[in-house]
Amino acid sequence: MLCLAVSLGSSNQPEIAPLPGTTALHDPQEIVKRLNDKFQLIHDARADFKLETSLQIFGCAGSQWQAGELLFKAPDNIKIRINGYTYIFKGNFGRRFDPDGKEYWVRFVHAPDFSIGFHPGLLSHNFYLTIIKDDPAEIIMEGLPKPGVLKNVNKVTFHIDPREDLLRSMDISFHNVFISGRAAIDYEKVNDLWVPISTYGKSAFEPRSGFLIGFSFKLIGSNFKINTDIPTSEFN
Repeated sequence: MLCLAVSLGSSNQPEIAPLPGTTALHDPQEIVKRLNDKFQLIHDARADFKLETSLQIFGCAGSQWQAGELLFKAPDNIKIRINGYTYIFKGNFGRRFDPDGKEYWVRFVHAPDFSIGFHPGLLSHNFYLTIIKDDPAEIIMEGLPKPGVLKNVNKVTFHIDPREDLLRSMDISFHNVFISGRAAIDYEKVNDLWVPISTYGKSAFEPRSGFLIGFSFKLIGSNFKINTDIPTSEFN
């Protein structure tokens, strides 16, 4: 679902300040650390999922449902089984095994740098962040992609719940003004830990033809098993 290759920003990136009339009580790095500290209580996870996608092409839409299983082992291992195919990712690189067992190498392109893992630390690793709203009910951070990240994106706005230290949603502004993106995230307590159980919204991807295609998505997880000590061999 996510295609989120990056070079770190240069030191001459312009300074970003809060919007006029706002007073930031927190530092973006502090917020990211709080999000990350909470998420890293999840050492591994296993869940079933259902994924609905609908492409938006020339005003036409067609929905497709798929089901599968997802495994995660912190910080940077993901395994997905879906429709007879198996995908194993570590950072931005991965392998795909087809139903006959043939192996192919795959890579996230025009995406964030996942080399540090799959966790909220990706926000400060891939974006220049500034706080544009800071109050007890909601913190909003604006992220400008660092060079080499998300080539089709102008900015991403992150909506954060400071009471629970959870990322609640993201708004995506594309270079193509006719396409917009948004992802909302739902959580549920599993073993007394806040676990992201679903995400839904709309985004866009760039096929080989070179133009953006919009799509909507809904990813719903179930049967979560958290911190069961999944062996590393599952991801070999």
